[in-house]
Amino acid sequence: MSATPGGMFAAFAIAPAFAAALAVLGLIGHLHLTDPAAADVPLADYASMAVSVWFSALMFAYPAAIALFAPLWLILRGLRLWGSFTALLAGAAAGLVAMLAYLYRIYGADLEMQLTGGVPLGELPLAESLFSLALPLIGITAGAIGGLVFTSLERAGR
Repeated sequence: MSATPGGMFAAFAIAPAFAAALAVLGLIGHLHLTDPAAADVPLADYASMAVSVWFSALMFAYPAAIALFAPLWLILRGLRLWGSFTALLAGAAAGLVAMLAYLYRIYGADLEMQLTGGVPLGELPLAESLFSLALPLIGITAGAIGGLVFTSLERAGR
């Protein structure tokens, strides 16, 4: 019985940090692919920046894990929804909220215009609008994978 709190503690300690690291890698990859000036910089030169951005991302990952992931995961788990899917869904929601909070910190109220290159989202063609949502999608993906890491660690502690 003593393994359960250890598994839960490890899951809450490691999964958000792992998801934040994935999100940072996604952000760097997105920057490298979409910014012509950034494409000239070797990926290895991003290492020090990645660590700094990761520490900043942790300030959003852990609150999202506590305020959104944990309650949503407990509710969905209480409803007995499809095993690991509950952690995947709760992680995706927490990842989206954490990424949007992070981007809002950077861009402020001008977030939509920054993501869409100055064009209102509703005026973009479908392909361009999906591309402009790449950063929130990176947050969703990183959070979902973090949710799967969480459930794996939590089950391993039982």
